[in-house]
Amino acid sequence: MLASGSAWRILEAEHDQLRRLLEAIMRNLEGGHGKQPGLDLPSLRALIQEFQDFETGTHRPKGVVLLESVRGRSADADRLLDEIEGESRSCEELLSQAVVLIEKGLAGGDADEGEIESLLRQHRDLMVQQLDQEDTALRSYTTQLLTSQEWSLVASSISGEVQKAKARRRRDAASG
Repeated sequence: MLASGSAWRILEAEHDQLRRLLEAIMRNLEGGHGKQPGLDLPSLRALIQEFQDFETGTHRPKGVVLLESVRGRSADADRLLDEIEGESRSCEELLSQAVVLIEKGLAGGDADEGEIESLLRQHRDLMVQQLDQEDTALRSYTTQLLTSQEWSLVASSISGEVQKAKARRRRDAASG
């Protein structure tokens, strides 16, 4: 199935990008214990924003049709989707908590850097687990459960999202 292969190549490339962004955040945390005392909160906030923008604005919209196509086809697949959705909500909450602490520090307040690090490490671990599940178990279920016609709809939806993302980047480059 050409459509399924194309769709998964795009999704996996984005998963790789998300992993790289997570690792950049982790490197920033580790760099915070180097030359200067404390975390580099402005850089850390910028990296988190880049991750959030990519995850919610570029990656997540591509999975909507795929997930909707699989939902209701198999009890096991539905359990996996529920788990992924729960992990996604937990990831968002962990990141939100870290951002609140970072912004407190950026505003001149006392930011608990140990708590920021803990939240970001928990977020990374849970996010990597979620991406791994999508790359393995979810891919397996989609291969088993979706027809060629359904894959064509999924691939078309993903292609539309790719075009929207390109248009946004062009707009951002022109205005920036």
